[in-house]
Amino acid sequence: MKLLFIDTDHELITMVGGWLRTLGYQVHCAFTIEQAKSAWYKQQPDLVIIDACFGEGSTLSLCREMRSKHDALVMVVANSKSIDEEIRWLEAGTDDFLRKPFYPSQLLAHIRTLGRRMRWTLEHRPSSIITVGPLRVDSLHNEVTINGKMLRLTPTESKLLHLLALNANDVCTSSQIVSYVWGYTGDADSCLIRAHIRHLRQKIEPDPAAPRYILTISGVGYTLASPVDEEIRV
Repeated sequence: MKLLFIDTDHELITMVGGWLRTLGYQVHCAFTIEQAKSAWYKQQPDLVIIDACFGEGSTLSLCREMRSKHDALVMVVANSKSIDEEIRWLEAGTDDFLRKPFYPSQLLAHIRTLGRRMRWTLEHRPSSIITVGPLRVDSLHNEVTINGKMLRLTPTESKLLHLLALNANDVCTSSQIVSYVWGYTGDADSCLIRAHIRHLRQKIEPDPAAPRYILTISGVGYTLASPVDEEIRV
């Protein structure tokens, strides 16, 4: 399991990181937001452990941005006794929360729990390849094939199209899209969703100005239309 620690406390990261390496974990470290972005993109960790010292806004912004490039589980650690703070972090989309100070054994237990969750998700997640009409969506390789022509997608475009394909002919609301693609709850950023929908249409639609596949359901969300005579295979 590959871990990325993001914290300003060099001594803590060095000590805990070294100990986890002896247990077989691959551990990478970052001490600033910019270092974190670089390490997250290059190392593609399974789990990111980030200290709340960077501030809630900066931390959540970082996680949302980087999850669109490489998805990962996120654990927030914080020097706080506030239950409300823990609730805010979890409701914002983080996968786990751990209070400082903690024993190494506590951290290890949380890491192992998240590792089990990750393995269960990989074993039980829907097929990475879904066919809807002439579209063959491969979310594992970030590709879509249309009538035999393969096109590359960004990770975010791939997750968005995969969600629409999973729910072909049904409407996906903005909140559902944000939760699935970016991994957090709360008010949906309609401008961000529209931008990615526009990019997808430019890639897969014969005429992006008059979409045939990805349709807007005004005031609700989006749907991936499948011709009624085409079989949907999952």
